[in-house]
Amino acid sequence: MYTFYLKFLVQPPGRTVKKILLIMKLSSLLLITVILHVSAKTSAQKVTLLAKNAPLVEIFNQIRAQTGYDFAVTSATLMDARPVTIEVKNAELHDVLEKIFDKQPLDYSIENKSVIVSRKVPSIVENVKSKAARLFHLPAPVKGRVVDTLGMPLIGATVILKGTNYRAFTDNDGNFVFPSVPHGRYTLAISYVGYAKVEMNITVDGQELNFFIITRLTASSLDKVQIVAYGKESKRFSVGTVHTVSAEAIEKQPVTNPLLTLQGQVPGLSVIAMNGVPGSTTLLQVRGQNGLATSQNFKPYDQPLFLVDGVPFAPQNVNINQLSNLATSQSFSGGINQATGLGAFNGINPNDIESITILTGANATAIYGTKGSNGVVLITTKKGKAGKTTVDINVNSQVNQVARPVKLLSTGQYIQLRKQAYELDEIEPSGDPNNYSGFAPDLFLFDQGKYTNWQKVIQGNSTHNSDIHLSVSGGTENSTFMVSGGYTRSDYNYPGNFADQRYSLHSALTAASANKKLTLSLIADYSYDQNNSAGMGGSAQVIMAPNTPDLRDADGNLVWNYKGVPFENNFYASLLCPTNLETYNFNSSFNINYELIKGLTIGANVGFSRNTNAEHSIAPKIAQYPSSYAQSNAAFANGAAQDINIEPQINYEKNMRKSMLTVLLGGTYEKNTTNTYQVQAYNYSNDNFLNSINGATSLTSWDGQGLYKYVALFGRLKYIYNQKYILEFSGRRDGSSNFGPGRQFGTFGSAGAGWIFSEEKGFENTLPFISFGKLSGSYGTTGQNASQSYQYQPLYSPYPYGNTTPFQDIKQIIPVNLYNPDFHWATKRSIDLSLALGFFADRLLLNATYYRQRQDDQLVAYPLAGQAGFSTVFENQDATVQNKGWEFTLSSSNIKTRNFTWTSNFNLTFNRNKLLSFPNLESSSYAQQYVVGQPTSVMFGYKYKGVNPATGLFEFYAADGTLTSRPQYGTAATGGDQVIIGNRETKYMGGFGNTFTYKKLSLYVFCQFNSSMQPNALSALYNNSVPGYQANVPAYILGKYWTAPGQNAEIQRLASSYNSPYVDPVYSFVQSTGAYSNVTYLRVKTASLSYDLPAAWLAKAHIKNGSVFANAQNLFTFSDYKFGDPEQPGNFAAFPLQRILAFGLNLKL
Repeated sequence: MYTFYLKFLVQPPGRTVKKILLIMKLSSLLLITVILHVSAKTSAQKVTLLAKNAPLVEIFNQIRAQTGYDFAVTSATLMDARPVTIEVKNAELHDVLEKIFDKQPLDYSIENKSVIVSRKVPSIVENVKSKAARLFHLPAPVKGRVVDTLGMPLIGATVILKGTNYRAFTDNDGNFVFPSVPHGRYTLAISYVGYAKVEMNITVDGQELNFFIITRLTASSLDKVQIVAYGKESKRFSVGTVHTVSAEAIEKQPVTNPLLTLQGQVPGLSVIAMNGVPGSTTLLQVRGQNGLATSQNFKPYDQPLFLVDGVPFAPQNVNINQLSNLATSQSFSGGINQATGLGAFNGINPNDIESITILTGANATAIYGTKGSNGVVLITTKKGKAGKTTVDINVNSQVNQVARPVKLLSTGQYIQLRKQAYELDEIEPSGDPNNYSGFAPDLFLFDQGKYTNWQKVIQGNSTHNSDIHLSVSGGTENSTFMVSGGYTRSDYNYPGNFADQRYSLHSALTAASANKKLTLSLIADYSYDQNNSAGMGGSAQVIMAPNTPDLRDADGNLVWNYKGVPFENNFYASLLCPTNLETYNFNSSFNINYELIKGLTIGANVGFSRNTNAEHSIAPKIAQYPSSYAQSNAAFANGAAQDINIEPQINYEKNMRKSMLTVLLGGTYEKNTTNTYQVQAYNYSNDNFLNSINGATSLTSWDGQGLYKYVALFGRLKYIYNQKYILEFSGRRDGSSNFGPGRQFGTFGSAGAGWIFSEEKGFENTLPFISFGKLSGSYGTTGQNASQSYQYQPLYSPYPYGNTTPFQDIKQIIPVNLYNPDFHWATKRSIDLSLALGFFADRLLLNATYYRQRQDDQLVAYPLAGQAGFSTVFENQDATVQNKGWEFTLSSSNIKTRNFTWTSNFNLTFNRNKLLSFPNLESSSYAQQYVVGQPTSVMFGYKYKGVNPATGLFEFYAADGTLTSRPQYGTAATGGDQVIIGNRETKYMGGFGNTFTYKKLSLYVFCQFNSSMQPNALSALYNNSVPGYQANVPAYILGKYWTAPGQNAEIQRLASSYNSPYVDPVYSFVQSTGAYSNVTYLRVKTASLSYDLPAAWLAKAHIKNGSVFANAQNLFTFSDYKFGDPEQPGNFAAFPLQRILAFGLNLKL
């Protein structure tokens, strides 16, 4: 017999009373026609068919479409049908039907335009055979075919008869067979990664059983497919630490940089948005800082490896601009001296991403060797799916505003504060520019009633952005395609016509041979991005005096002087000095695989990534302060990063009765090149020539090249026994051109194990509320590659300045670095231990992970004494940095009814960083930078006491315990008063989200939280200016500064200018415990509301699906941070993060 099964329908044993009753009900109630009636000519009875192991109902559909004949058949009858393999061309309908029903347990008859299908009446011989099989309990074959809801076969699905040693795996057509199964009752179980497990009770009574089993995508995240290094797996059998952010979560966030969608979503992952400039860099770090500063003035931010469709992203996550713009000049440092600017990932359209996977644990990253030392980010783009061609259209319009604006003083408040500052300084203000100490133009020459909110003018407007995305996709069982295009415009929330515009094109093609032994895929992404930014520095002028005169006259001309007061830094001049960056980004991946024999596949992944850019900035004479030195200048720059990656691979899978073995062997060849070129052009005779280098009187140029080659062999072995014991080993042998002979190669690897204890016999009865339980652990080593190429060699460079005079017509060269042949890999050793629990049929999933990682042989540019001739030498520092911590994740399905669902997710991370050892630190150049036993972000400063009630000055503790307002610089070892005042490590971070769905309405809200020691609001106050100066300040300070002896105040006395005798303690304050606090915030990061349009409306417009939505980013922030954005602590004048509101429409045609 042939039976249909859905995963939610568990049939009772065959030949039982219940089954007979069910069939009778179905027979009497459900007489169906396979396809709705459509007009067809009666003469159209020629049929063409090509099918292999297709369901009979699909064949009926095709015949109905070609001939107009309907098929009348009961559901009970169809349950006996067998798959059909047929190939005919222009054949008569009668002949085709004879072939179809030849080996079916069914018969047919034709009446008018209908084909009536019924069961065959068994012959006398067949009846005798059947009765004999039952009487003597003969064994019989059990067969079947497993498909998904689209009818596509599931290849490699596991099929078992529970409680026996019978185990099989579906072939390329989804078929399985047990040739001879003894008489009896069994439970047939089918499992496949990403699909819900199917179980059914069957009875073998001597007759052949043939099942047609339809499975559905799983609702449990344990069985969903996740991308891992060089493959896929489910969380159920994973022993590495892997986290995935899906396309659904990405698309709900109205941002242009896909890295921003990761904020708060992944445990252990720190994401820093440097500013609110469109296209700016976003920095990522996995499980803390592992490396020391490469120099005393530069602390690189350990960033992970980025792969797009398995190919290294050529520029990785660095700024791609060379010329200054708003993104470089107004970035939040966060204690990181990493160069910032415009980021390369702005060239990838988030709408084209299927998932972003972050690999953090030793077992997950060790197979990448040195490249995966700081974690791995796998970006997987979308591909087509089998089925009818569909067209997806997504259009939205956005409104941007400052996420957390700062309220500054009004003109009246400002003037009162300025007068009070002069009074406290005991200086008489005047309008005389010759009065060096008392000249106060804002009090005497400027209009005392004029008010301009410069923050609103410069940063506080609204912008209207737009995003359009169109995709076409479809395919068959053996080939799929997708093509998509997008356009995004993000305007600067800044005066002037400045914007970032991106055009993107994505394509993906997959193909397989008829027998599915050969598979191919080709993915290509291209984008063009144009970022037009204002000149640097302008954003900081939000603190101009509120009664500053108009900086442009009625005709729009710049005002450089007002009543003798020069405006050398006219804000509007920066708008006339734009910087234009054009970026071309191309990524492609070609994958080919061929199955030599069952389970053994050879293949290769070939990738190419290239990012090129061209920049141009101008400074016309009209934007220069008029003087004898004013001149027009321009700058030009070009850059390119290219990566070629070839990885041949061999995969072997062996499915045994109670175990599964997978083996991967592969190699890597990678070549990465970078080129940069920059020209500064000076003194143009005419501003019309600013777009040409030839118009300049003098030039200064720089260029740079980088070449990096890398080879590797890698492998992985994974063994799963009885679906509960897991072993996994991986290793990699790396070779890098960044190290010298004898030091170029390193070997790294990992070992992991897991135990699914919930599968142990009797566990379900002992703890029935625990549906899943797994313990796993891993240990592994990875390496750290040199950040720059060939630094072990004694490199030379032409003297960089273009105006130097050659000696005897020979260009001078200078040595760049010292030779160090012993320069070699740094090594990181990591341990991960995890506990995963599922409760109440996996409706509640909890995971807790403990990790510890230690990196030694640090790669640094060690400072040298001046007489050495070089400032640094690249070497390995015998120091060990440790990061350890806990990561927690929780997901739950809280309510699930027919009309309403509520799901939640939560993650929390605690990381502790420590310099574990540093021999002879006290005598090294790092003695004033690091302390053994302290985090690598340790800060030295002054211990703050408060404001002295008598003097009104900030006070600090000196080294001898006395109080002083003028402490000495340096630590006690150098005779100073500085001590350890804290560190910049994150204490904890995480996020939580909730999704509510009611009928066609869906609401998603995600919140991000973070707590760390950061510059507080007072630090921001004094880093931008000093209260009392000719600059506006936040209104927060009113009533909080010292004005008279005996007063207890939060802020010290005002200072009228840098000539004030009371300003010195301010410089010590910004380096003290008073300027740093625990900054904690909770931000509603994302909110998304969508409504599915009624099907009746859509049907009239011939639209399959449609929805309207409203998405928001950085919606609300809850924090005790006094003013400014807690995500950008320490500088409220930086270009602020934006609150984004998007309204859009999504249609599927």
